[in-house]
Amino acid sequence: MAPAIFSALAFVASIQAGPTDSSQLVTREAWVMGTRLSVIVEATSLADASQASENVIREVERLERMLSTWDPQSEMHAINTAEVGQPVTPAPELAALLTEAERYSRTSHAAFDARVGALVDAWDLRGAGDVPAARELLAARNATGAGAMSIDERTGVVVRHMPAAWIDTGGFGKGAALRAAARRLEADGVDRALIDLGGQLWAQGSAQKPWSVYIAHPEQRQRRVARLEVHGVSVATSGTSERFIEAEGMRWGHILDPRTGQPAPAWGSVTVVSADPVEADALATALYVMGPQEGRAWAARHPEVDALFLEAESGALAASWTGGMEQWLVDAPVPSTAPAQAPTQQVDTARIAALERRIEAVTRELERLQLGRDVVEADSSIQGLGPAASKVYRVNQGVSLGGYGEFLYQNFAAQRQDGSRSGALNKFDALRAILYVGYKFNDRLIFNSELEIEHAKESFLEFAYLDYLLSDHVGVRGGMLLAPLGLVNELHEPPVFLGTERPVTENRIIPTTWRENGIGLFGSGDAFSWRLYLMNSFNGAKFSAAGLRGGRQKGSKALAEDMGVAGRFDYTGTPGLLLGLSAYSGETAQGQELGGQSVGGRVRIWDAHFDYKTRGWDLRALVAGAQVSDVADMNALIGLEGAEGIGTDMLGWYVQAGYDVLRTSRSPHQLIPYVRYERVNTQRGVASGFSANPATDLTVTSIGAAWRPISQAILKLDYQIHSTAADTGVTRCSDWLAGSF
Repeated sequence: MAPAIFSALAFVASIQAGPTDSSQLVTREAWVMGTRLSVIVEATSLADASQASENVIREVERLERMLSTWDPQSEMHAINTAEVGQPVTPAPELAALLTEAERYSRTSHAAFDARVGALVDAWDLRGAGDVPAARELLAARNATGAGAMSIDERTGVVVRHMPAAWIDTGGFGKGAALRAAARRLEADGVDRALIDLGGQLWAQGSAQKPWSVYIAHPEQRQRRVARLEVHGVSVATSGTSERFIEAEGMRWGHILDPRTGQPAPAWGSVTVVSADPVEADALATALYVMGPQEGRAWAARHPEVDALFLEAESGALAASWTGGMEQWLVDAPVPSTAPAQAPTQQVDTARIAALERRIEAVTRELERLQLGRDVVEADSSIQGLGPAASKVYRVNQGVSLGGYGEFLYQNFAAQRQDGSRSGALNKFDALRAILYVGYKFNDRLIFNSELEIEHAKESFLEFAYLDYLLSDHVGVRGGMLLAPLGLVNELHEPPVFLGTERPVTENRIIPTTWRENGIGLFGSGDAFSWRLYLMNSFNGAKFSAAGLRGGRQKGSKALAEDMGVAGRFDYTGTPGLLLGLSAYSGETAQGQELGGQSVGGRVRIWDAHFDYKTRGWDLRALVAGAQVSDVADMNALIGLEGAEGIGTDMLGWYVQAGYDVLRTSRSPHQLIPYVRYERVNTQRGVASGFSANPATDLTVTSIGAAWRPISQAILKLDYQIHSTAADTGVTRCSDWLAGSF
């Protein structure tokens, strides 16, 4: 484990000189987790005390085998080296630990984050230590945090999104081992014991027989400045005076700030006392990274946290602590001053110190707001949105920017399916440039939007909404909403799906990108997600024989005489699997009349969808249908005749399979050959007196390959064979370059 935790603990002793007449005291030591483990057990017999101390050592060793980032056989090592993009479900004990770590990352606003492995490598903290170059440090920061490696706070499922990302257990591993050891002591019936694991303590005892713990001066290890009397709690201290690297003529601490990528400034130490050793471990790190001012402010908002702050500068010592710390603090630190200076020097020193604190505060704030801080992960969705669109949900607070762009080149066959001249001209299109702008007011209220430029000239508002999270599992959403149908309408970012073009079924029947103004609910559980929206309906006067796409109102002065209801339910309990149903129903005439009579034109859309990514496979299937009522009246209202009429019944489906041929290589790239077969008919049924146009009965076979050098960029090439029942299909070869951020 990386040496991220330093203890300012100088001395530990029992208040009583030894055990009582009826008990035996046993002391054992071992080298575990790369540090010294000391176990003191008091029991009624020597044999019991010896066995209990041995059980503690074995339990800590068991946790080391699970959590070690060095051992290739450990479960943690398997997670850290898992295939990029492949969800990993840890065993229950490790899953629970990882969810805890994720919770502390969220509550500390990323001052604590276990996903700092890339930064540990960049600073060579597991070696001799080194100062990374600016480019190396930027790459390491991009491979740090939730964007580089996601941990589901509910299930513990982990997905690595960048090859350099890994979890460093140094910020919670000692706490986890001490908690397991404490539970073992309780199971063995031990009433009094003391465990010291590399400076973090577990004190088993009672108020009648506590343990004395002495805290050292942050800069003078041999000088005791405070004494605690503790029992039934863990004591963890973080500081940088003992562990550091020296490079380029400077001293750098071993505690890294995940928010900046830099070592935390040396300012003193912070001690946390908690009944939960994992909490003590994680929060001692987090509060030190925050610094004394931010740390005290955070602790004030969390009165359940017992913390002691020691600030040291040039020999002077200042101490402060939370109210809860007073129950443990017997001998409080006495403030001390540095040697006297001339008055001018004192003023200058104070001014410089104040300026340094201001600079540090501004720097931290700029780091929080730095554009591009959260790296997009591929093939993931938060709250029903694509990876780049989901970035606002990952930031702690404030502004979030993301986006994507795509370029499409198409080479069309000179002849149609029937041998006639196609007349289709080759195209090279700056298809889309997208900017996502979001703002997270707090953990409950979030604004998100998508701005789009199509074909280098057409501007659209793709969505814009406010989310209010009623709980961790249910929220209210209002604004311009993407209809929650199909596989592409919400997740339409090009790196997420295979194929140079979106499936025809999800263009004509589920008309991407379909968005309307509305309000609704969304939610999720351990194994499912759902959405239910009330939206303005289509404008049926824009339907055609080619499907429903023209009826989208896109939020622009949308007619709302008719409203529609859209809903979706997905099963997500299996890693990599999305399996669900969605449906929509709404009248579409929007108050228009024919011969003085109102027209209904109700549209019902449904789909069943399947998406599964596992062991290099990318599998996808969808079937969708639509039914339109009062079609004869709708056709008359629009002025459609013969084979140009709206279909009463529409049906489309496709199946798709791809496989990453580089999966077993050591390359971080992905190369995915794929095939997709699709059938869609937008005039499967027509109104009486109308005929079906065989050109609306379409089959598309796509054969291609996708290359992903990183998860956010993709190059796709495919060959599409288009055929219709009218023999009018035009085969094409397409080249698609896209990327997201």
